[in-house]
Amino acid sequence: MHIVKIMKIVYNCFLVFLLVGMQKLYGVLSNRLEKEETNFMDFLPSNSLLYPLDFQQNWQASEPIPVTIHYDVPSYGHKDLLMALESYNDLENYQKESEENKRRIIDEQNRLEDILWNKIQLIKMKDKMFQQSKHLRTYKDKI
Repeated sequence: MHIVKIMKIVYNCFLVFLLVGMQKLYGVLSNRLEKEETNFMDFLPSNSLLYPLDFQQNWQASEPIPVTIHYDVPSYGHKDLLMALESYNDLENYQKESEENKRRIIDEQNRLEDILWNKIQLIKMKDKMFQQSKHLRTYKDKI
C-alpha cells in the first residue's frame, strides 16, 4: 500500500520535471534569438569543476564581475585622538575625584569618632570627679 503511494509521488514528480524540461526545450526551439544564445547542453549538469561557468558564454566569462564590499573601518584623525585623550583624562579626573570624596568621607567619619570618643572620656572623667567629690563630702561628714 505504501509502495503504491510512493510510486505515485515519484511518477508525479517525474511528470512535472518532464513537463518543465519540455517547456524549456519548446521555448529554446521556438525562439530563434534564444536558440542562438542557448543550446540544449545548457540544461544538463556538467561534471566540470567550473560547473557554474559552463552556463556563461565566452564574452561573459572574460568580463570582470563587479563586487561590492560593505564594511566600516574607524578612521582616526587628530580630532578623534584628541577626543579619546580627553575622555581618558575625564575618566582619570573622575576616578581621582571619587577617591578624594571617599577619603574625605572617611576622614570626616574618623574626626566624628574622635570627637565622640573625647566626649565619652570627658563624661567618664566628670563622673569620676563627681564620685570622688561625693566621696570626699561623705568622708567630711563622717569626721
